[in-house]
Amino acid sequence: MYLRKIFPFLVLAPLLLSQPSSAEEMSLRIINGVKSDSESWPFMVALVSKNRDVYNGQFCGASFLGGRYILTAAHCVATKEAQDLDAVIGISALTQDDVAEHRYSIKEIYIHENYLNASSGNDIAILELDKEVDYTAVNLADKSLRPNLSPGVLLTVMGWGDQDPDRETELFKSELYQVNVPLVEQNLCLNHVDLNDNTFCAGYEDGVYDACQGDSGGPIVFYNGSTYEQLGIVSWGDGCAEAGHYGFYANVSYFVDWISEKTQGFSYRQSEFVGAKSVGTYSHSFYIRNNTKQVIRTSGATIQGSDASIIVNNCAEIAVNGSCEIMINYTVGELDFGKVLVKVFTDHAQTSYFDIAVSYIGIQSAAISVSDMISIANSNVYSSENSWVKNDSSIQTPVLGNNEFSQLTITDLPAGRLSFDAYINTKLGHSTFRIYVNGHLYDRWSAHKVGRLTINLLRENNTVVFEYKKYLARLVGDDRVTISNFAYSTGGQSVIPGGNSIERSSGGSGGAINWLTVLYLGMLALVRRRFSS
Repeated sequence: MYLRKIFPFLVLAPLLLSQPSSAEEMSLRIINGVKSDSESWPFMVALVSKNRDVYNGQFCGASFLGGRYILTAAHCVATKEAQDLDAVIGISALTQDDVAEHRYSIKEIYIHENYLNASSGNDIAILELDKEVDYTAVNLADKSLRPNLSPGVLLTVMGWGDQDPDRETELFKSELYQVNVPLVEQNLCLNHVDLNDNTFCAGYEDGVYDACQGDSGGPIVFYNGSTYEQLGIVSWGDGCAEAGHYGFYANVSYFVDWISEKTQGFSYRQSEFVGAKSVGTYSHSFYIRNNTKQVIRTSGATIQGSDASIIVNNCAEIAVNGSCEIMINYTVGELDFGKVLVKVFTDHAQTSYFDIAVSYIGIQSAAISVSDMISIANSNVYSSENSWVKNDSSIQTPVLGNNEFSQLTITDLPAGRLSFDAYINTKLGHSTFRIYVNGHLYDRWSAHKVGRLTINLLRENNTVVFEYKKYLARLVGDDRVTISNFAYSTGGQSVIPGGNSIERSSGGSGGAINWLTVLYLGMLALVRRRFSS
């Protein structure tokens, strides 16, 4: 089965290729559904990129759990941090007049510890708001519901996704849509993919009706005769509403205990990228807050990382509504991405331990000849051990051996647009070119690409890493990446109520991304997400 995966993405101005209509991702929506009643799904949530208007910034769905918690798919937020997104709760239309009154900041993101990618399962995450809010909460299915439902029972899935089943075109609307699809016998799903109990599939053998990208993270619900219960979370699929391919959903029944654990009231930063670091020793503090209704006692903590140690731990006892600090020392010894993981053990019946982590990239100053090619005010340019090199009016990757890599890091980039011309000549299984923004994968190629790329930078201070890796040194052709003509701009501006100036897409209804093509190493899956880079 051929699967394709959509990743976050660059604008690529085509040289020889025609350009389809604009979208933040090659995205599709609820297929052949109907417009939802404005009052039908009060627990529905739109996930929106920070400092973007709601319509153009929406990239995934979610459901409100009550208090300060939201349920969504892990793949929606795996490449983001809390400061990158907002939640818009209890709306039906992304452009309704009072949409700003329903918009809230995210404080923390909790991704399932065993999540790798959508098609591998465990595609579930909890978002913590920065305050409690009062909206209608979704009813979650209990452990017994999914095993006791018969194949063929109708489920309802809703979202703001694309309504065109064609993989190459989109039809975006601002209103919430819904569609009914039948639960499929698990054995039939197994004929399509190695499915675990934490995932189920739904849909019709001949396609026609389905959820799709842009609907990711949203709920699929079952009507029990008196109320709706959320049975699953929109996860992924091979195409949308195509014959012979079902939609796949994270099984909420399977994750009841995990959801309960993450919504008890522990508040902590599961993972944080702290930027570029020169070789040396650093300290970092983690802060844990106890929003539960009982005093929490911890029985110690362990640490994993390069020359890392815990130097302060005042979390032995955390009072109700109290907070504590764990401070670590860690050493940056390699010029590469690094991570330090701390595991904290507690006496809480449902949260026996939790993990907190800090990540970084080790850097050294780049050659002046390379830095001069990236003359962006107030930014700084760094390199890995195998440095990029200047070649006439461009910079390019060096000659590398088997399993070697080269990184170019640009720091202190303000919100705006970073553009450059790129010549990418890589080959699947031999080499790959990746771009990371603020420690998270932004895009990757294992193919030949030529064009002008634009990275949209949303934070006030951004770090961009260009990474070229060679797996096999012997490769037919001129294998390298060449970049030239760097430019920074704030782009066209628009203002959201109560927000900052933000970049406005130059075309189409979907947002900033005008053309996408991705070839992912390993298993490729079409995750049902619309990215808002």
